[in-house]
Amino acid sequence: MLPAISVVVPMYNEEENAENAVRSLMSVMPSIASDYEILIIESGSTDRTAEIADLLAREHHAVRVIHQINREGLGSAIRLGFANASKEIILYIDGDEPFEIASLSGAVPLLDDYDAVIGFRVGKRENFKRALFSWVYNTLVQLVFRLNVHDVNFSMKMFHREILKKLDLRANGVFYDAELVAEFRRNGVSIGQAGFEYTPRKAGHSTLDRPSIVINTLYEMARYILRRKRRRPGGHRMV
Repeated sequence: MLPAISVVVPMYNEEENAENAVRSLMSVMPSIASDYEILIIESGSTDRTAEIADLLAREHHAVRVIHQINREGLGSAIRLGFANASKEIILYIDGDEPFEIASLSGAVPLLDDYDAVIGFRVGKRENFKRALFSWVYNTLVQLVFRLNVHDVNFSMKMFHREILKKLDLRANGVFYDAELVAEFRRNGVSIGQAGFEYTPRKAGHSTLDRPSIVINTLYEMARYILRRKRRRPGGHRMV
């Protein structure tokens, strides 16, 4: 039996990608879910992203838009989406379609055997700088947290919603992905992995390798390490 899925899609200044991303999801979800909702978390965009998202929600009853009043970072947007999800399975992906949405059909069945499924990138990145940044970051978090996954930062993660109550999620920035996987491991959540052919951005550009982003990521990682030392598994949920 197909699961019911809440899809969380954080968006900030994605006016050139928003409509295509949502329509791609709308075309695929009926074949992989018994019921679904698409939650667009719009974080105070300065372009037409909010307008486009609201239009999509008016056209499709399965689409809901949550406008984040204060933009606090990717992690805060994802947590807001998690808190508003109503289906048994939560799936989150980026709004720039980092892979062909149709390939989700190969990942969903893994939830029969695992509590969570995370994606990893197959294929080349768009440039050497991003590839180097990803390798260094993945190596660092693997060494520090012993996550044993292919790609901690790939924006496809799917899990049973009931798991949320076990997780202590606080990162507001890019460290959020690593924090989520680390919390899975800390709480004994079984993790399946699925490879996805990487699709370069169709429009816009990523800012994840900016120096300010890197510094904030290291800061949030350090804060998480300190929290782990002060608590035991099964801590409180923060979303």
